[in-house]
Amino acid sequence: MKFFKYYCFLILMLMVSPMRVLAEPSRANALSAHVHGVATLQVAVDSKILTINFSSPLDNLLGFESKAPNETKRKQVQQMINQFHKPHFFMPTPSAQCELSNVDLQSPVIKNNAGVSTHEHIGHTDLDAELHYDCHHVKDLRDLQVNLFKAFPKLHQLNVEIVSDRGQSATQLTPDNDQAVW
Repeated sequence: MKFFKYYCFLILMLMVSPMRVLAEPSRANALSAHVHGVATLQVAVDSKILTINFSSPLDNLLGFESKAPNETKRKQVQQMINQFHKPHFFMPTPSAQCELSNVDLQSPVIKNNAGVSTHEHIGHTDLDAELHYDCHHVKDLRDLQVNLFKAFPKLHQLNVEIVSDRGQSATQLTPDNDQAVW
């Protein structure tokens, strides 16, 4: 039953997001644009699960968007992969006792098994990350500390959308304001 509620919640979220974009045509172009220095973060809280979807141009994270041309760049890609598998980039409210349970990273520079891709031609590309946290006290979950800006200095702005039992909200995070509160 709890998974049914979770999937209904996600379907509702998917239905509402396109309507917001259609209602605001100027935002539609902004959401689909590949803008260096800017990334998006979608946060969904349902039942005992915190789901975070993060999308960013690879240039924000690696300083390049093409196939890793040498061993140094391949190590940089692997280091980024390793960092996203640790819970330090997204820190939920400590009293909620959330534990990172799953990480899925998608990008042309990454293979399915966390290896470096051998794609020959890669243009302007993004990293899409989906992270799941299991929260023991989800009612205490009220904020998310985002620690991306120090690790990735080319990232200057994070557009955040939040959906929880408390409602929906949106905010922008910057290196000087790196905590989303709901």
